[in-house]
Amino acid sequence: MFRNRSLSMLLATLVIGVSFAGFANAAADKGSDKKVRVLRISSVLPETHPTHKAMLYFAEMVKERTKGEIEVKVFPSSQLGEQRDGLEGLKLGTLEMALASTGPLGQFVPVLDVFNLPYIFRDVDHMHKALAGGPGKKMDEEIIKAGFRPVFWLDSGTRNVITVKKAIHTPDDLNGQKIRVMPSTLMANTLNSMGAIATPMGQGEVYNALQSGVIDGWENSPITLYTLKLYEVSKQFSSTRHFITPDVILIGTKTYDKLTAAQQKIILEAGKEAGVKQREYWAEAEGTAVKELKAKGVVFTEIADIKPFAERVKPVWSAYTDKFGTALVYEIQAIK
Repeated sequence: MFRNRSLSMLLATLVIGVSFAGFANAAADKGSDKKVRVLRISSVLPETHPTHKAMLYFAEMVKERTKGEIEVKVFPSSQLGEQRDGLEGLKLGTLEMALASTGPLGQFVPVLDVFNLPYIFRDVDHMHKALAGGPGKKMDEEIIKAGFRPVFWLDSGTRNVITVKKAIHTPDDLNGQKIRVMPSTLMANTLNSMGAIATPMGQGEVYNALQSGVIDGWENSPITLYTLKLYEVSKQFSSTRHFITPDVILIGTKTYDKLTAAQQKIILEAGKEAGVKQREYWAEAEGTAVKELKAKGVVFTEIADIKPFAERVKPVWSAYTDKFGTALVYEIQAIK
């Protein structure tokens, strides 16, 4: 199961080149004069992922409610490139929509890194309360200023260290371990503070890097480990739970502004409903993934006391608050 990034990027270039620049391709429906606007969603996730299922649900609602005026097409498995490629495409107007994690998105919206702070959220429910409250509204505003518009936020579980050979029990176990992280300075600093050697790279490169020994591990959720079949090359799952971060479906401002007011409303309303549905899909899939991973030989190491890890990452918090202040951090922590 080799990932060929060069071929992937070539295909992405061809797809974008054949498509129109700046907006979705307009094509006539068969047998009618009605024009259809195609909005492509770039995703690094495979078709088996619960988030992919939610994007298809969103696409169905948009097509139905616009009476076929808008067709959303999902391109999974990094077909249109990695997350940064998608974000740059949204900014340029060469891509319409994209799935983004807060790590890569934080490179475009620096204050968003508050959601990437290690151990900022007590659990997933705490994260969703923050997204629905004041902190979430403030982040939406910052994302819009940066040239994107959030359509719906997504569950992505907790991120944990997954290694090829060595289970992680304490921060010292990470010493010398090359661990892949998303392209995010804050996330790289977090793994470095925990004791690892952080190695930023796109998700599409991880399988080969693990298989060839370029990296010793990576960090993510059981669902991503299962759906990307990375259990074939990394079977030690250690529950560090260092990040609880949301993903988000974005539409580029250049694309959004060309929609009618009625179409914009449909996109955002369908997004809210798809976000709720995705949480249901995620909950169903997570239990199944853990069960299947154990059957495939993955060893789960529970870390009951994460305080030693939390202590190690304090400098990451200080670097953020020195730059952006403490108000937003305190607001998130105060949520009950």
